[in-house]
Amino acid sequence: MIPQPFQFSQSALQDYGECPRRFELRYVAQFDWPALDVGPGLELEARVREGQLFHELVHQHTLGVAPELLESTLLEPGDEDLKGWWERYLRWQAARLPRERQAELTLSAPLGANRLMAKYDLVARQEDGSFLIVDWKTGRPSRPAALKRRWQSVVYPYVLTQAGGWLHGGEPIDPERITMIYWFAGEGEQGKTIEFPYSVAQQREDEARLHEVIGEMLARPDFPLTRDERACRFCRYRSFCDRGREAAVWEESPDGELSDPLDAEDGGSLRLDDLGEVAF
Repeated sequence: MIPQPFQFSQSALQDYGECPRRFELRYVAQFDWPALDVGPGLELEARVREGQLFHELVHQHTLGVAPELLESTLLEPGDEDLKGWWERYLRWQAARLPRERQAELTLSAPLGANRLMAKYDLVARQEDGSFLIVDWKTGRPSRPAALKRRWQSVVYPYVLTQAGGWLHGGEPIDPERITMIYWFAGEGEQGKTIEFPYSVAQQREDEARLHEVIGEMLARPDFPLTRDERACRFCRYRSFCDRGREAAVWEESPDGELSDPLDAEDGGSLRLDDLGEVAF
């Protein structure tokens, strides 16, 4: 059983959808298991490092640190992928993003007796009062249909409508004035964007879906293993569950269908309890 009250997130919901047992082990039991999400380990370590450094570059830039200073302190010789991401980011943000930005922002909102949390890479307020939610992606681009199905595309705009009023003079943010943007760092001159405008109708649909799935989760007496064993090769608990020991290689991940091991609020290691929040 899920303890009450409980803080749900897009990663928790995504894990539940892919494998209820993984959700239970990771978020309810908070059980550590040392297996790698993907292999080989050195490749994952390098990708994690590059992704973390890129997010740190963007965060510091949002805080007002000059690009030249960031490049001299955080970029190292040989970081060609990271350098390319950074150059594309600088071009894209200058052309697209307004000055009013909040990076690494965590919000949570009540959902029944529990809470729903979202940890945003960036939220930007445009001069007309509309908002952009931007999520930086350093992996290969996903198919729009796959991204649209992911819980991230549900949770992020929904939580902003419920808990983002302080960014809008204390007034609730109209769903029609929110756009969710996934920005892929490795494409073109300015990266590649996949955008999903939000709406009142979408908010109502998302709210109903959230209540339905979370209600189902709360009512479950147990959390069985997934029948789709593809997901097990990208799961750190696979040997614990007797679903094999060898991790899938990065390139084998279906396009946007299974969880990206780097796309989680806990970064693959931290607990959700370690994160601060702005609660409303």
